[in-house]
Amino acid sequence: MRYVLLCPLFMIAACATSNTADLKRMPIAEACYLGMIEPDRQQAVLEEVRRRNDDCSKHSDEIAKIRDLEMRAGGNPGGTSPAESSGSGAQRSGGMGRGY
Repeated sequence: MRYVLLCPLFMIAACATSNTADLKRMPIAEACYLGMIEPDRQQAVLEEVRRRNDDCSKHSDEIAKIRDLEMRAGGNPGGTSPAESSGSGAQRSGGMGRGY
């Protein structure tokens, strides 16, 4: 079961290291997500979206699903540090403040 859930994460991770030629083969929602999480790649993504005569806002549901998969798999799509986004150890573990 874990393997099935992690497969999309590996696809996204592979996309994150892709070059401009790979953007052409990538689904539009994944390309848009890549542009959102990697500001240095945003220009290349925008050019590819324009080339396809499409708009990322049309794919917001698919992008949200990708973001959700990344969050569930422990990704960091927002660019914040894990300490900022996860809260204290007691909150994160559900230990009711016991610290273990």
